[in-house]
Amino acid sequence: MDSIKSFEKPKKLWNKNFFLLWQGQLVSCLGDAFYSMALGFWVLDKTGSSSIMGILMAAISLPRIIIGPFAGVIVDRFDRKKMIILGDLIRGIGILFVGYAAYKSILEVWMVILIGVICGICSAFFNPAISSIIPDLVSNDNIVKANSAQQMAVSTTSLVGSLSGGFIYSILGASVMFIFNGISYIISTVTEMFISIPKVEQKESKLTFREDFKEGLNFTFGFRGLVVLLAVCFALNFFFAIFSILLRPWFMMEEYLGVARYGVISAFQSIGMIVASILLTNINIKAENRAKTMLISLFLTITFFFLGVLINKFYVMCVCFSFGLFFNTISNTVMMSSMMVTVPQDMRGKVMSIVMTCSIAIQPIGTLIGGVLGDIFYPRSIMIGCFLICMIGCVPLFFSKSTKKVLNYNPQIQNLEYIKR
Repeated sequence: MDSIKSFEKPKKLWNKNFFLLWQGQLVSCLGDAFYSMALGFWVLDKTGSSSIMGILMAAISLPRIIIGPFAGVIVDRFDRKKMIILGDLIRGIGILFVGYAAYKSILEVWMVILIGVICGICSAFFNPAISSIIPDLVSNDNIVKANSAQQMAVSTTSLVGSLSGGFIYSILGASVMFIFNGISYIISTVTEMFISIPKVEQKESKLTFREDFKEGLNFTFGFRGLVVLLAVCFALNFFFAIFSILLRPWFMMEEYLGVARYGVISAFQSIGMIVASILLTNINIKAENRAKTMLISLFLTITFFFLGVLINKFYVMCVCFSFGLFFNTISNTVMMSSMMVTVPQDMRGKVMSIVMTCSIAIQPIGTLIGGVLGDIFYPRSIMIGCFLICMIGCVPLFFSKSTKKVLNYNPQIQNLEYIKR
């Protein structure tokens, strides 16, 4: 395996490098929050079809799925800092074009899909690069806190976008929100230029690209517990993709809900994410408690979303969705942190890209099917059915000893052979 050049990890979480990375993510996430809301309403206003939105979301996700497994090999072989900077720069320029086209009233759906594909390609390299450098910027004890801080940036900006996005869209229109997102990526690009990231020192006898990719596959699928975890996440993401694509049409369909209340419930979800992120940033979860924390949080996530849709009372829905995102943030953060601790530094890019691809591979199919079903059936009935299936689907995880070994892995007292048993 390759080795990392000498690079001393700071003991404190908020060191210069991590803060610059977090700050850049905060700005670009705020732009994404505005862009996502504006894009959803722009597509529905222009086409009136939830299936078109499903096609758009699938087009954005598809490049990440196709390129993702191979992108990680490239991430481990080349300068991760340059890859991160280039990814944000290209996305910024592309989205600025969308904003300009919208301002000139020449924007078409195919243009948005094209830029979405380009952004998806950039994300295929950007996301595993970010995941691979976080453990190099903070100590192992602070990885959960670092991931929580990253999640807090996402949830806080999502809250701001939810509270003000609908108002800004109605006053200024989609073009201004698109342009703001493009500028946010440019700002993030500048911030990332000042981050010091350790480079991977390659061996003289390097593996071929094919051998390197195969090594990542063998590592990922060499742990039964990880395979079980990915399989369940694969299934859950399919049904949550259907839920996500149907939520906005359902709100626009019901008179007692509407666009304004869609923003309100999105804000409540963001509050749940923020509270969970703050909590995780300030507490230490021992290695032996990670599996218990993740599995219980996952089950409660599904339960609260199911109750919110089932009861069908707006304010009850707000509370349930808020708790749903609270526990979802905890389960996702703990799971991702466990994987970062488990994977060796010089394999982190390719392994994390495979994990991410397995997690999102089913989402385009979910969004496509959800969009089509939303044009045929009542969205609420479909969502209730999805959450019932999800509740049943996560039960096997509670009985998987191998999965618990992966989640509870502690490199200080265990080796990788232990969790392969």
